[in-house]
Amino acid sequence: MDGMKRWIKRIALTLVLLLIVSGAGLGYVVHLVTSRLQGEMFESDGFPIHYTDEGAGEPVVLVHGLAANADLNWRRAGITDLLAKEFRVISFDVRGHGLSGRSSNPEDYGREMSEDVVRLMDHLGIEKAHVAGYSLGGFIALKAVSDHPDRFASVAYCASGWKDPAGPEEILSPYRPAPTQTTFLHGGVEYRTAYADNGPRLIWGPIDWAKDWIGDAIVDKGSVKALKKNLLGLLVTEDELEAMTVPAICFMGTNDGLKPYADDLKAHLPTVEYVIMNGANHITLAMRRDFREGLRDFFRAHPIHPASPVAHAAAAE
Repeated sequence: MDGMKRWIKRIALTLVLLLIVSGAGLGYVVHLVTSRLQGEMFESDGFPIHYTDEGAGEPVVLVHGLAANADLNWRRAGITDLLAKEFRVISFDVRGHGLSGRSSNPEDYGREMSEDVVRLMDHLGIEKAHVAGYSLGGFIALKAVSDHPDRFASVAYCASGWKDPAGPEEILSPYRPAPTQTTFLHGGVEYRTAYADNGPRLIWGPIDWAKDWIGDAIVDKGSVKALKKNLLGLLVTEDELEAMTVPAICFMGTNDGLKPYADDLKAHLPTVEYVIMNGANHITLAMRRDFREGLRDFFRAHPIHPASPVAHAAAAE
């Protein structure tokens, strides 16, 4: 009986969403995807990268997630505007996405994506910055901070975490509940990782379709395929993770399928501040006011320069 009720609710929600998407909602989605703030371009080791630079103060670099772009991930959620009130906010379209260059060559992704962060900082003459990465962007930020710890004052992993390169090759879906336990063999030894139950899947049917449609409009399938083939180049080892000392925070929703990666990050990097947001999923986390303000407050608490306005703002609270 309970199963039947759940299916009835799903069918009803699907019909409502179809009506929304087929009407004015579709026009709004098209606007969100196609309307962009035109910024600047620079060559990252020969690869064209689109970025915007706004606000004033200590620099913050924002790195978006897979099948998104800088505006859709950060600006539409109100994060860019909030941070730009007291920080210099630099956001860019990850290679293969948005207005940046695209490639079907796997060698153009992997570690090259994390190096784009540092190359952009070099291009703008920024010696040290804060960095935040969302979803895939969190893995990019983790690799950048691991390889260049002296370039970052703090790092925020948002709807992201750490994936052990020695673990299972399959990547968890952010839109489905994570497995309760994963078993894998490495070096002839069996390992078991306990994963929390993240609750029911909250995104299905037309939402999945809309997500895929938006993704196709932002990044072509050839780029996604090439990027996924070189994801291993973005991962840091357990030893590299445990050696990290840059102040870090991780924001994760209880209904996000990537929560096991955040749990593993905390397990191997105990110094990371772990903020679990009840009820948030992989998409809604970015829309929450407490997430936006938490991100701002974390950067305030770790100023690059002790005498900066950001430091004074943090001390006043």
